[in-house]
Amino acid sequence: MASIDQPTSHREELGLVVDLADKQFTIVAVLVTIGAPVLAFLSGFESLMFYVHVALGAFWFGLDFFFKFVLGPALEAAPEDAASAVNHQLIPKIVAVAEPLSVGVIGSGIGLAFMFGYWADPSVWLWGALVIGVLMLLNGFGPLHLVTTKMVVELSKNEPDGERLDTLFGKAMQWGLLQTVFMLAIVVMMVGLRGLL
Repeated sequence: MASIDQPTSHREELGLVVDLADKQFTIVAVLVTIGAPVLAFLSGFESLMFYVHVALGAFWFGLDFFFKFVLGPALEAAPEDAASAVNHQLIPKIVAVAEPLSVGVIGSGIGLAFMFGYWADPSVWLWGALVIGVLMLLNGFGPLHLVTTKMVVELSKNEPDGERLDTLFGKAMQWGLLQTVFMLAIVVMMVGLRGLL
């Protein structure tokens, strides 16, 4: 792996994540995952906003489950050099997509609730979805973000510390599993919001 100057601040760590993910990839990820909901909301078409919200939500849900329950275990079983090489390329891109994606999904859900008129008389389901959405953002941009950023920094070193990576990966999985629980809970809130519970 290429030698990269080690960051000395979180801002530099973020720059490293963007550089390793590829700047163009990161820009496209942000434009699609945040731009699509903004454009759908500004269009005023409820159906467009609904499909954008559902599509982004399905992508986030699928990405979360695939990474945790398919790719993660496969990489854990792979030889250390192979797993490290894949993670070096994969984790920055996951961060570059998942973080703006979370904003796009939750923001589009709030916007969709507004378009449907749910905020005029908010139900317990709507408040539950909002609280869970905020908790997801706090988790995603708090401990999960910090751990995955540290993983990217460690993977960028000439000789990454395998033990440190295992520890960081374990912490990332713990915070990620909390995010999965939040995802399942918010789906229950949305089903209740639609009057199906």
